[in-house]
Formats: sequence, C-alpha cells, structure tokens
Amino acid sequence: MKRGSQVCSFSSRACKRGVLLVVAIFLVFSLIFLISGKIETKSVLLKYTLNKDSVQTKYISISSDEGGEIDLSVNGIEKGVILDHDSIVLEEGEEKQVEVLFDTNSVSEGVYVGNIKLMGNGEEKIIPVIFEVESEDVFFDSNLEIPSRYSNIAPGGTMTLQINVFDLLAGGGLQEGLGTSSVDVEYKVHDIYGNTIISENENFVVDDKILITKTISFPRDIKTDQYVFSATVRYFSSVGTTTGVFTISKSQQSGSGTFNFNGGVSDSTVLILFAAFVFLVLILFFVYIIRDRDKLVLELRELNSQELERHKIFLMEQAKFIGTKKGINKVEIQKEVKNNIQKIKEKQKERVDELKKLKKEGNIEEMKRKVEEWKRKGYNTMLLEYKLKGLSTKEMKEIMNKWKEKYKT
Repeated sequence: MKRGSQVCSFSSRACKRGVLLVVAIFLVFSLIFLISGKIETKSVLLKYTLNKDSVQTKYISISSDEGGEIDLSVNGIEKGVILDHDSIVLEEGEEKQVEVLFDTNSVSEGVYVGNIKLMGNGEEKIIPVIFEVESEDVFFDSNLEIPSRYSNIAPGGTMTLQINVFDLLAGGGLQEGLGTSSVDVEYKVHDIYGNTIISENENFVVDDKILITKTISFPRDIKTDQYVFSATVRYFSSVGTTTGVFTISKSQQSGSGTFNFNGGVSDSTVLILFAAFVFLVLILFFVYIIRDRDKLVLELRELNSQELERHKIFLMEQAKFIGTKKGINKVEIQKEVKNNIQKIKEKQKERVDELKKLKKEGNIEEMKRKVEEWKRKGYNTMLLEYKLKGLSTKEMKEIMNKWKEKYKT
C-alpha cells in the first residue's frame, strides 16, 4: 500500500506540472498572437550618472517579430547622448544592440531628461533617458526618496518627497568635514520630452547633513505621463545630483480609468487584463520551476551585500586613521575610498554574472559549489587588496585585528 501511495503521489505531482505546463504554453502562444509584430526592447529606462570630463557607453537591445526598418532618435537632449545608428534593419525575430554614448565633455553639470524614440511598422516606442552630470569633485551630494504613495498621482494632485543633503567628507569619518556651509539646491520637474515643468531654487546651511521635505502641487490640466524630479546641490565648484521617476495618471482620479461604467469594459481593458493574467501565470510557473536556482542567486546577493557593508566600514576605519595624520589630502582619501568601493562592486558583479551564466545553463550543482567556495573565502581574504595609500604594514595589521575582533562571530 505504501509503494502504491508513493506512485500515486508522484503521478499526481507530475500530472499537475503537466497541466500547468500545457496551460502556460497555451497562454504564451495566445499572448504572442496578440502582440506579434511589436517593437520590443529590454530597456524601459536609461538612467546614468557621470562626473564631468568622462564618457561611458551603454547598449539597448531592439527586436521585432516582423522585422523591417526601425528609426531611432534622441529627443529632448541636444548634446551629451549620442546613438551610433539613426536606423537599423531587422530580420524576422532578430535582435540587435544599439550603442548609446554618454559624453559629459559637451555639456555642463546638471540633469538632462529626454527620450530615445523607436519607430517602425507604424509603431512607436519611447525609452526615457535621465543623464546626470556631476562635477569632477563632489563635496555635497544628496539622496532622493519619493514615498510609494506618490509614485503615481492624479492631475491636480500634490506630491511630498524628502531630499537628504550631506557632506561627503564628514560622511567618510575624516574629522569634521567641511563644517557649516551654505549650499544652493535647485529643484526641477521634467517631462520625458526635454521640457522643464517646474523649477525652484533654495539655499540651506548644512552642518554635516540636512533633511529637506518638499511638497509640489501640479495643475489639473497637466498631461498624464512619466515625469522626473531632480535636485541639484551646488557648493562653489561642486555639483551633486539626484533624481526620481513618478507618473501622473488619470486612473488615480475617482470615477475615471480604463473602466467605462456607462458602457461596460473597453476592448483595450480586456486585452490588458488578459495580458496581466498571462503574465501572472507565467511568473508563477517559472518561480515554481526555477526556485532552487533563484535561491542561490539571492543567497549570493545577500552574501555580497554583507561583504560590501563590512568593507565600507573597514575602508572608513582606514580613512579615519589616515585622517589623523598631518599633511593628508582628505579629498584624495575620499576619492580613493570611493574607487575601492567601486572595485568591490565590480568584483561582486562578476560573481553574480558567473552565477547567472550557470543558471542559464541549468548547472545547479556548479552554482552550489561556487556559492560555497565564495562563502569559504569570505571577506577576510580581500582586505589587503583594498589597503589605502598612506598606511604602513604595521598600521594596516592593527586596523585589521581590531576590525576582525569587532566582527568575529
């Protein structure tokens, strides 16, 4: 009886998987039929921050089931964002990459918002672009927080957000930083077509850091679309930027939206609901199938997060120690700390990319082996790789011993 029960249980599970697979395949082909021929891109937003006098290249992938010629153009940003092609030709189902060059040499410090437009086969797709240009040396920077309840608001509504402006030198543990300083903060609301909708300026006295709460009111006749809020912090030659995206939508208004209560539900609403249902079923199916692989990726991300946090603290301890010495350039120390943090992030990204490659190949055993290998190595093996200039070997060992004792588990 026990053996028969096991067989029955196994058959039941296999049957459920089979039914789920058949349903998923049916829904996939139904959705493909509905959306075939559309221009597709994996990029929903291009947001990039660079320091002045630097250049960076990004790529966007474009595909089309029907193929044909697709025209590309940058709109709303006159300089600094350059495409390597103004049109491409795709075969049926083909995917191509287009190079997008971000060049700060031709623009001043500030925030530039626009879009990349794709047009072909009578269709149009818009990719919003946010290009933040900061000064070469940034002494005051900021973080922007748009609460989730304000991420989608109605025309005529208000939005309250918070901007945290802080002294980067004080944040590095280098004595008192710049002390009490007067900074100018410029707020702007941009649409994704290069227009500035709202612009304001304020001056604040900052000692270490300051939290600014800002409330913005929008007119009732404002166009429903995506918008970008930007804050630019200026202190002499230092320029720091921060941005956030939000949406103005009529669906937030009472009695409006995609549902027509006088005449039922529109065809577009049915299509949207069906697409949402298909998407939900597919998500549930693939989560069910690949959850073991996803767990390993999440485990690595958690490992990387803990490792990065401890390295940041370790670098701050080094910076604090060096800051007590005479004749030390605090700005250079801060730049070196930032460079080392960037190196750690790049190394961690290589790990994630390697694990994702194994995930794509379906090699779960090798994924497990790699994660265990990185766990065994731990963060202790990388400490000497990120030693700051100006520290002797003896001083470095003292800092390492104190730091290890603090985080010993």
